[in-house]
Amino acid sequence: MNVDYQILEAHVEETMREVANGSKHPIRTPKVSLRVVRGLQGEVTAGKFVYRTDAAVDAGGYAEHPRPMDYLLGALTSCQQMWCLRWAALNGKPLSELAIEAESVFSWQGEYLGEIDAGMIELRVSYQVEGQGLSESDAREMADTVARRCPVMATFRRAVPIRERLLLNGQPLAQRLWQPGVVRASDDDRP
Repeated sequence: MNVDYQILEAHVEETMREVANGSKHPIRTPKVSLRVVRGLQGEVTAGKFVYRTDAAVDAGGYAEHPRPMDYLLGALTSCQQMWCLRWAALNGKPLSELAIEAESVFSWQGEYLGEIDAGMIELRVSYQVEGQGLSESDAREMADTVARRCPVMATFRRAVPIRERLLLNGQPLAQRLWQPGVVRASDDDRP
């Protein structure tokens, strides 16, 4: 991993000061636009970045680009990664490895049969962290910080149950469950 924790810490602390003293507005309003390319393919513009979306062939697409759910999970894991590294920088606990996985559970019944609302039934996330001197309480604190500070994770926490797995230095540490609207994860004994 190539992370300059000193620069990261300096930037995070500066942003925290600017938000606290009012020189940086605390409300952000990201915006994207989409244009149809062909069929279910879309081209999304997010500021200076442009990317495409598609659907699976059996869903009417061409399967040439990631699906919307792929981007949603990618947004989640990238936001989680940023807050894991920010936590590490602010706490002087550099990570030597970090891998995050996210999996959504949803039913096609909601999309195609209308029997239930479309959307996620459950979200599953996994953090694999390694670092010299990282304790079990550090890993839990990091995941708790991510759950509160990552805007994508915090939004999901309000909407859907999240099953979370923590692995520290290659060893299983905890399985936790975040219930919508609850501010703390509980132990999850489910296999």
